[in-house]
Amino acid sequence: MDKEEKNKINLFTFSNNVNNTPTFTESGKKNWVNYGEDNNYPLYLIELLNKSSKHNSIIKRKTDMSAGGGWEETGTNDSFILNENGSENLNKIAFKNAYDLMVYGGYSLLITWSKDRKTIARIKYVDFAKIRIAKEVDEKDDPEMFKRQEDDVDFFYYSADWTQVRKEKYKPELIQGFSIKYNDEPTQLIYVKEYRPGVDYYTLPDYISAVDWIELDKEIANFHLNGAKNGFTPSMAINFKSGIPTQEEQNRFHRQIQDKFSGTDNASKVFITYSEDADKTPEFVTLNANDNDKRFIELEEAISTNVSIAHRIPPVVVGVLVSGKLGSTNELYEAESLFQRNVIDQKQYSIEQTFQEIADINNAGEMLLIRTEPLSPFMIETEIDISEWEDDQIEEVKEQIDELESNEKNNNEQ
Repeated sequence: MDKEEKNKINLFTFSNNVNNTPTFTESGKKNWVNYGEDNNYPLYLIELLNKSSKHNSIIKRKTDMSAGGGWEETGTNDSFILNENGSENLNKIAFKNAYDLMVYGGYSLLITWSKDRKTIARIKYVDFAKIRIAKEVDEKDDPEMFKRQEDDVDFFYYSADWTQVRKEKYKPELIQGFSIKYNDEPTQLIYVKEYRPGVDYYTLPDYISAVDWIELDKEIANFHLNGAKNGFTPSMAINFKSGIPTQEEQNRFHRQIQDKFSGTDNASKVFITYSEDADKTPEFVTLNANDNDKRFIELEEAISTNVSIAHRIPPVVVGVLVSGKLGSTNELYEAESLFQRNVIDQKQYSIEQTFQEIADINNAGEMLLIRTEPLSPFMIETEIDISEWEDDQIEEVKEQIDELESNEKNNNEQ
């Protein structure tokens, strides 16, 4: 062994970087377009929702605001909203649609035509994650489906569990998309997705740019949890001075250590080095982690900021205080009003348009979701004893209230 090889030190580090943005293609022999590389991208989005408290809080807030107070009853649409032939009324269905819209960027409904095909007899919620888009067929394989696809009628596949499609119980079922012209199919699917530039077939949620930050939020929580479970054992490096093993032995040992210690499931890290030395005893070196608290505080702030920006929601609306700044009732009111106009109104309009299209078939009248108004500062009830106030003090307070009311009126008019 020459001098260079003798003094050689091998250092292994661990990296778990993955691409969290899916691609949608028609590749493969299946009759549907895969929803992500493994056809289960919705499950990944659900995992993000369930593992990140910040992201989950924002999604829930957006859902509540979008579903609002349910459908506004006009007398004409009361029976339609009741959805008597369905298992749920349209208020519950609209809430679920709003949830799917926030999580996936789309939502779906199953409608059933009346026997005479003149009205919609039933509306049913369908989980957006359980729908896959059907590929276009050749005329020789299915002439009728080919004809309808050529006439801009979409087709879809439904499965209750896309991870078990080989089982008969979960075998994908073909469903025709909604069409007034081709309504011989009694049950049809309304599939709504938000437009996303450069994305074919499916869509991406509007927070896609912050997926890595949401992942980081999840991993930091996991790191702290497992750090506590492991007794906050510090990170360390292991330096084997018993000589340099063969490459095969190094790789095998590296895999064993990586399986055991990599990722946030094991908060204490171990780095491995090999070197030539007569001393056969491994040396354990504790790595300095004194600045971890500061780093995590900085990361927490960065995560909150980036996730909020991706969702286009002011942090104060979901109860996140900005460092060095005290929130006020007036600030919250203005932030909620702006968020309602710039983001939520668009979401509500999408849901309203979908249900309006069905309502028009049934002559059910106008379908509008009740907006939930943000709490105005002067709407907060406070009991104050003013019996000992001077006249000029009372007059000053009245002027302040008048000013607030005037500002709110101007905001509503805008």
